[in-house]
Amino acid sequence: MDNQGFEDSLTTLFGPVKAEILRELSTSERSAGSLSELLGINKTAVKEHLETLEKKGYIRSYFKHQSSGRPGKFYELTEKGMELFPKRYAEFSALLLQEVERELGQERLNAILSRMADRLVESVGWSGNLDEGTTREGKIRKLGEFVSMLNRLGYYARLEIGEDCVRIVRHNCIFYELAKASNRFICSSLEREVISKGLSSKARISETFSDGGKRCVVEIDL
Repeated sequence: MDNQGFEDSLTTLFGPVKAEILRELSTSERSAGSLSELLGINKTAVKEHLETLEKKGYIRSYFKHQSSGRPGKFYELTEKGMELFPKRYAEFSALLLQEVERELGQERLNAILSRMADRLVESVGWSGNLDEGTTREGKIRKLGEFVSMLNRLGYYARLEIGEDCVRIVRHNCIFYELAKASNRFICSSLEREVISKGLSSKARISETFSDGGKRCVVEIDL
């Protein structure tokens, strides 16, 4: 999103006054009085906007000693407030992956991504896999548990059961921005490793978000 697009979205979300307050607080802590002067509106109105933003967790207030007189009340952005402003995590991560590949080679990068996949599935308590001798009913039950694991990670997944094949349809990609910037590393390596570690090396990805679709689909033969 360009700067103008961001400015428009901030105003749409919060209205022009609150958006301007957030912009000012992104550069420095402010008192209600200084914001009143900067925005050209009365202090009471500014305090009402500040109270709303604080209740929603975007800013916090605190008292600070000044050179003379009583401590003054100041406002600053919280982490939630800072997250409203543009970040380039995905681009940075894509560049980092490219540098790791350039320095260490594709094989060692794949080994790193494989370990990351291990840690990801273990972080939600998953330790299963589809055994060759498992019955159809056993596989479906295990796949249902795997889908629950994906949902704990934030994938918004569901199971579609056919005669000879089961499809795991994921309606969210937790690596979406990074996958768009670096499909080769995320969809072709990390995501495949997550599926392989959690299910079976025979599972296949038939649709991905990075190809322009609205979902990611994994197919497993029964």
